[in-house]
Amino acid sequence: MKQKYRLMIIASLFWVSLANAAEAEQQPNFYECAGRGANLTLSIGSKAEVGIMPAATVLNLELGKQSYSFKEQDITVESTLIGELWEVVLQHVPDSHINHASVVIPQINLGGEAKRFVSQLILTKISTPFTGQPFNGVVNASKYIDLNCTASLVYY
Repeated sequence: MKQKYRLMIIASLFWVSLANAAEAEQQPNFYECAGRGANLTLSIGSKAEVGIMPAATVLNLELGKQSYSFKEQDITVESTLIGELWEVVLQHVPDSHINHASVVIPQINLGGEAKRFVSQLILTKISTPFTGQPFNGVVNASKYIDLNCTASLVYY
């Protein structure tokens, strides 16, 4: 009889550990960040028509009184050692400049609850003047805004 109880306890512990492992590996699909004069939300889509995740990726950005919304085709994502670099074009003035916004989202495994992290929003102005003269000074000046973020798994 003792053997039977021992096996039941071992089996129960095994199933609990499997459930905890599966929960620990959940990837977030929703990020919410706020900083001085900036708010950012990123909803990562699953590319599926039907499901518990949104179908398309959407990045919303508020800078002061300006609001921007970008869909998947307007967002560039690049994997780096420190996380994924998400970038969008805020403004493009031909033969003058391009304004970019970038944010680094680190790799996060959820343990069944939302996780807090810090990041930075990088606002970069790339000069594209139509002149033969080289630009003097910082060529692509950037402004950095500290962000307090929350990563979570949202079911739609």
